[in-house]
Amino acid sequence: MQILLIVLIGLHILAGVFWAGSTFAIVRSGGAGAQALFGPQMGAATITVLAGIGLWGVLHRGGMGPMEHTLALGAVCAIAAAGVQGATHKKNPVKGQRIAAGLLAITVICMAIARYVGF
Repeated sequence: MQILLIVLIGLHILAGVFWAGSTFAIVRSGGAGAQALFGPQMGAATITVLAGIGLWGVLHRGGMGPMEHTLALGAVCAIAAAGVQGATHKKNPVKGQRIAAGLLAITVICMAIARYVGF
């Protein structure tokens, strides 16, 4: 079980850092590279979400407390970010990346503070 946890955490963090980092970089560059990075971003988003689901199953079985509510908010924002990126990548990728960047920022904040919510 410990090896599974290590693998899931590693996948979740590495893929999530690439996804959020590339989104922030694309926004900062005014959209440069948005089309070229769309596939890798969606791949990283998929890995991040699936690993997050696995982590939830291993670490958060049972009741929903303040920590789980905070993580769930972050998860919803991440899934919404992927949806926005997917829906806007052809018509208006810069706008989609900006919206996704905001949602991913909320996601990262939720993961960072979840442990401390409710104390």
